[in-house]
Amino acid sequence: EVKAVPVSGGLYLMEGLEGGNVALLVTDEGVLVVDSGTSPEAGQLVMDEIAKKTDKPVKYLVLTHYHGDHTFGLQAYPPSTVVIAQQNTADNMRSLNEPRLRGMMEKQMPEMIAAQKQKVEKLRKKKGKELAKEEETLKELETQLAELKALRFVYPAVTFQTKLSVFLGGQEIEVVHPGRAHTDGDALVHFPGLKVLHAGDLLFAASYPYIGAEAGADTANWIAALERAASWDVETVIPGHGRMTDKQGFLKMAAYLSELREMVKGAIAAGRSLDEAKKMPPLPSWKGFARERQLPANIEAVYKELKK
Repeated sequence: EVKAVPVSGGLYLMEGLEGGNVALLVTDEGVLVVDSGTSPEAGQLVMDEIAKKTDKPVKYLVLTHYHGDHTFGLQAYPPSTVVIAQQNTADNMRSLNEPRLRGMMEKQMPEMIAAQKQKVEKLRKKKGKELAKEEETLKELETQLAELKALRFVYPAVTFQTKLSVFLGGQEIEVVHPGRAHTDGDALVHFPGLKVLHAGDLLFAASYPYIGAEAGADTANWIAALERAASWDVETVIPGHGRMTDKQGFLKMAAYLSELREMVKGAIAAGRSLDEAKKMPPLPSWKGFARERQLPANIEAVYKELKK
């Protein structure tokens, strides 16, 4: 079930969506949305929830960074919605997202579908037991390709470098770029009147993060940014992924990244290769973190960062 859950005042968090967390600020002047959802279908689910709350327009949509699970729902929002992002996020949407998706649409997915069709045909001739399962896989791939082809690229209309303020319904919403962290275009969305902060993927709550090395991630500055955010006058934190938390979530993520850097530094000092380092087990303090499969990629990103 997808629904908008109250956070504070007129601020809501969308629950039940896949991908990054979407927040809504509903005011008597209009609505501000943080992140769009992972697909046009997800974006439409957000719009449906907004319609239950108000008949006012969606005036602003703020992006926390460029990754598809936060931006691919943009086409579901009205053309009059002003999309806001840090300048590097706007650049990354054009230089990274669009080429990657076009490659998937034009080459990778068609090749996967062609290979899957051959597999299905062989099973049909042999009357193999796995036929039904492989036919279902083929349908899923064809559906995914159709969804990709229906995707329309939408880009920010307003960009900023360090900080931007939006005024809506008597409230100031501060959009702050903390420097290179998860990516080079991260934005924190601060609702000071409500003491709430949407942290985007600066914070993965109780989960191994994704480190966006391809877009200029910097774990040293990420740690510093988390520690700064923990000093803000905030009571509730909406992470990019996971459940709502408080400022302790920032310190836990900072501790994880700090321990990760120390672990990788030790591996490099001991002369371990990247492949050897990636096999290192998680430290006990990370027990209970979700998405443990992400650890080898985290190690690789930090290894290459430190080697620079």
